[in-house]
Amino acid sequence: MRGSNHRAGGVLVLATGFVLLVVVAACGTSAAQPTPAPPTPKPTPAITPDPHLTEPATADEIFNAIRKGDLPLSVNNATAGGPNAPVIKRINAQVANWPLVITEYRTSRQLRELVAWDPAARPLQGDAPYAWVGMNILVEFGPVTGVPAAPDDTREQQAKDLIALIDPLLWPLQQRAIDPVPTKTATPAASAEPAESGTPPSAAP
Repeated sequence: MRGSNHRAGGVLVLATGFVLLVVVAACGTSAAQPTPAPPTPKPTPAITPDPHLTEPATADEIFNAIRKGDLPLSVNNATAGGPNAPVIKRINAQVANWPLVITEYRTSRQLRELVAWDPAARPLQGDAPYAWVGMNILVEFGPVTGVPAAPDDTREQQAKDLIALIDPLLWPLQQRAIDPVPTKTATPAASAEPAESGTPPSAAP
């Protein structure tokens, strides 16, 4: 049988024997699908270093932390203890003419024993209006002459600013104050019993 062909509506039909081949003419190419953008990776959260110190902490570490704040800080002097003395270093500074004393003891036990530390007791004559103890560090703020008086609003704010700077380093921080300011560790309730007359005062210069 002879082959024949004819075109109908864009379709070319070839007939050869009993084989029928149909070729459909392409009417155009389809648009390429856009490649999806790869997912944006989530940012890796920054790891905040733990500022908490380990015992024994140093007076210099505490002073340098306070120096980074906005307090009107000035330094008077620093003294060092002997090779076997319980006090290793004492920094005498001022915040707007109010004494700030940072004392580094050899151990936290020696600190508490030598100053008869009792955070529940009220400051007595010879004590600073504010005192904070963390590990082997004692920080005292305010004059130590006369009977401690309740600080005014300016001094109270300065005490809060000091707490904000040293609490993360020395937590848990204990406080003995005429008018306590908030810390991470709650201040124990004031002792109802008067302090014994033989109780040694805080070791301020």
